[in-house]
Amino acid sequence: MSQSRRLIQSKVGQEALFQEGMRHFIKEDYSEAILVWESLISAVPQEPAIAFYLAKAYLAEKNPESSLFYARKAHELSPYSLDYGLFFAEQLLAAKQVPEAIRCLTKLSQYDESHPEVNLLLAQAYLWEEEGEMALRSLERADHYVGEYPAIIRTKEYILMKQRQLLKALKAGQRLVDLDEEELLLSWDQMDVAWELSEADSVQAGLRELQRKYPEQGQIALLLTNGYLHQKNFDSSLVQLRLAAEDHEILPSMVAQITMKAFELIDDPIKWEQANQLANHWLTIYPAEPRFLAIQGDLFISASKLQEGQRYYLLAARMGEPKYEVWARIIQLDFELNAIDSATVHAKEALVYFPKQGFLNFQMGFARYLQGNNADALRFLEIARGLATPTDSWNVNLFSIMGDVYHALNRSKDSDEAFDRVLALNPADEHVLNNYSYYLSLRRERLDKAATMSKQLIEKYANEGTYLDTYAWVLYQQGKYEEAFRYLNLAIEDDKSQSSTVWEHHGDVLFRLGRLDEALKSWKKALTLPNPNQNLDKKIKKKQIVEN
Repeated sequence: MSQSRRLIQSKVGQEALFQEGMRHFIKEDYSEAILVWESLISAVPQEPAIAFYLAKAYLAEKNPESSLFYARKAHELSPYSLDYGLFFAEQLLAAKQVPEAIRCLTKLSQYDESHPEVNLLLAQAYLWEEEGEMALRSLERADHYVGEYPAIIRTKEYILMKQRQLLKALKAGQRLVDLDEEELLLSWDQMDVAWELSEADSVQAGLRELQRKYPEQGQIALLLTNGYLHQKNFDSSLVQLRLAAEDHEILPSMVAQITMKAFELIDDPIKWEQANQLANHWLTIYPAEPRFLAIQGDLFISASKLQEGQRYYLLAARMGEPKYEVWARIIQLDFELNAIDSATVHAKEALVYFPKQGFLNFQMGFARYLQGNNADALRFLEIARGLATPTDSWNVNLFSIMGDVYHALNRSKDSDEAFDRVLALNPADEHVLNNYSYYLSLRRERLDKAATMSKQLIEKYANEGTYLDTYAWVLYQQGKYEEAFRYLNLAIEDDKSQSSTVWEHHGDVLFRLGRLDEALKSWKKALTLPNPNQNLDKKIKKKQIVEN
């Protein structure tokens, strides 16, 4: 301690202590540097350099209050120092003491009114005060430093874009492009606003003029594309989009996003073919980008070319990072194409990547159900149920299919609970109203409930044979044979419902009504249709109903 006091009392000792603190500072041992400099400044309180470096050390130690205290002290001790003044202004801005920062910077600018760093910081301060014009004036004073300080132009652009003056912002950007052809007219973080402003006809005219001067600036082509899309000018939008893609600064993701927007304008075969040519072009210049394979798939799907579309989806899904949405669409297309075996194969492949995706498990369960493997179907459906959330759009379908699977596995209580859950969410669900009432009729349970549910459907669909057959069978189980016969006659008039089951029911009702010959005819008709009941032969031979 006594040695330190002796050092502090001499000029040489003070210089040595300052250098000792600087060694700690350079090693990023800021706390030690602070200890040395704090002891030094107590002895030499009028030395601005010590206060300045204490401010920087405290900032590095994440102590902004102390940093601001010493930054203020350094500036007050040496008000003409540019470094001290700039650092003090930066700390004031960080502390949101904007008016004082403006006063500090304005005073600094009196010594060199065109200094770029002072004016950039002053512009930033004015922006925080929502004084855009004052910010622009500050930047104008530093204009001849643009080559060394591109931020001058970028800040100008920011202000002009905030004022919604796109063409003026682009004009400012020309200064940078003229100095360096690798520069962009706008920074990418300004493109969202530029995109919105580019729709105006007056802006489009200015953009076309700019494009003639800077044909390789893809940003201009992008903005022109948006204008043409707004005008629903499909041909010109595709031309500009091709030009934009020639600029390697334009990311493939941007090209893909705008391509999808453009394809929304397709409303005739000629436009579809133009779009198809563009999609193929993208595949040649972006061969490693799966999103363009997906776009090609979308295009084929839009023309109802499901198999071709699915082929491109599969190529996209198997390239690069797997995408859950693409796999889900592939499997959905399998169902639409009635390719159930393919749905199983694709769902199995997708679940390798996304085992915790409830919808994929649901799709797998549904495929296995359609293949007749109810036990396996239930395994996947129960996994899906554990992963589902109340907001999932497929919730109703999940419990609807689970009701059918539980029924097939003779788990009637679980089947009823699944169906009740669906009806709680959607009381008018047609699949559940029909199947639930039919399964109850087969079990001869709660026939009044079955009749109520089934009647809802025939009141809405008076000519739907499947629903008429279900209602008739509920009536049959209630012993209302005449009424059941009336609805079965209506059911067989529906050509879409000419099933073996309907004709067998028709025969059963006729038998109960004592009309044996007619019953035999209906049973024989049922025997000629696909998937007849195994008891039909016995019924015909014994000329009576044979219970299962």
